[in-house]
Amino acid sequence: MGIAALARLLAHRRRRHATAPPAAAQPPVDDHAVALRRKLDATRAAEEREPTAAPEPAAPKESLEKRRARVHAKAQEAIEAMHEEPLA
Repeated sequence: MGIAALARLLAHRRRRHATAPPAAAQPPVDDHAVALRRKLDATRAAEEREPTAAPEPAAPKESLEKRRARVHAKAQEAIEAMHEEPLA
């Protein structure tokens, strides 16, 4: 009895696949995705036509030696604050 049921199931599957319409070669394309790709392509094309100039680096407001001293003082303050905190 089990073999007969299996044979019927397989025969049913074959008939169903034989009459099923062929699947599309590619999934349908989302219109929103196509619109976004076009917009991206247009933006890239505009950037290629009009390259933007790289901003010039800003001049340092303070000298390197002053900055090092400031950072060192801040680190010393943090170390002292950690030593003052009681251990829990």
